[in-house]
Amino acid sequence: MTVLLIGAGTRTRKLYGPWLSGLPPYEAEPVRPLAVVDTDLTAARDVARDLPGATAAHPRDLDRILADDRPGLVVVATPDATHHDYAARALAAGRTVLVEKPIATTAADAFALVRAEQASGGRLLVGHNLRFTNIHAQVRDLLAGGHIGTVTGADFHYTLNPSHSRSYFTRWHRARAASGGLEVTKASHHLDLLAWWLDARPVAVTALLERRHYRPGHGGIPADADIHDSLNALIQYTSGVTVHYALTLNAPTEGYTCTLRGTKGVCTVRYDARSGPHLLQLQALDGGHATRRRVTREEGSHAGADRRMLLALPQALAPGAPRRFATAADAALAVATGTTMHDSSTHGRLLPVPQPLTVPEGPR
Repeated sequence: MTVLLIGAGTRTRKLYGPWLSGLPPYEAEPVRPLAVVDTDLTAARDVARDLPGATAAHPRDLDRILADDRPGLVVVATPDATHHDYAARALAAGRTVLVEKPIATTAADAFALVRAEQASGGRLLVGHNLRFTNIHAQVRDLLAGGHIGTVTGADFHYTLNPSHSRSYFTRWHRARAASGGLEVTKASHHLDLLAWWLDARPVAVTALLERRHYRPGHGGIPADADIHDSLNALIQYTSGVTVHYALTLNAPTEGYTCTLRGTKGVCTVRYDARSGPHLLQLQALDGGHATRRRVTREEGSHAGADRRMLLALPQALAPGAPRRFATAADAALAVATGTTMHDSSTHGRLLPVPQPLTVPEGPR
């Protein structure tokens, strides 16, 4: 499979470059780099230099490469606000696309990609890599297997430590126009995970977004930072479940605790984003003995999720393969839920989450 890589930034250097160069554990992967495309040709050349047979190109050459070289897969790993345009161009050429999350920074752009995929001969997968973390796959299997019965409610609280938190307010993510805010940049990871676990669509949100720690123009935070640093939301799903979601910055720990309540019991997940192990506990409603499971934090970026995601990619692209990757519609719903959080906080009321296949056409 030939791969066209769009983006020569940090994500490419840490993940897609080693994958395409065949470094461990990707020695046996059936992929061949075709070209590296970036607005910074020097950066593109630096990445391409380590990829046998790859060339460097500017985005102005993208349509020609898509038409003439017909890559088997196009990977979009550029800054978030550019995902839509590059993915749309690749889909228009009938290509299969893997785009980094978030699929876009606005619901309108995300929904446009859902329609673009439907109108094309291509296919769109989204790199919501947390689906591939070992503990998250186990939670999915436990819930699908009815181990706590039907889920009736949940709480999901993610925390970021000060150094990680602050980075979002000093780099390009600090501008909502570039990132969509943390409700899209960060929360879309968790929102996709929740919908995947619950096997349900979010339909309504009420939220409060605040600036508590990183105020624009104070403490070295650039004056143009316009995103929020504290998120609290109640999300309603088609299954009837309501989830309390919170994102807290400037915390002593990095990771989350999620409690899923069911008709037969409770599942508690404690995810350690830094060192591990993760913890998984099942407790029956009758108060009987709790089952506790320690889950090793796997080596590699995002607790091993990136490696698992790329190793699963060839099978995911095969005809009739089981669905594991987030689809365009899945990812668009995660973005729509995040943007609805912002709108709900602004207007101070419960708002419906727009659905990707029912939103009318209109200007972005």
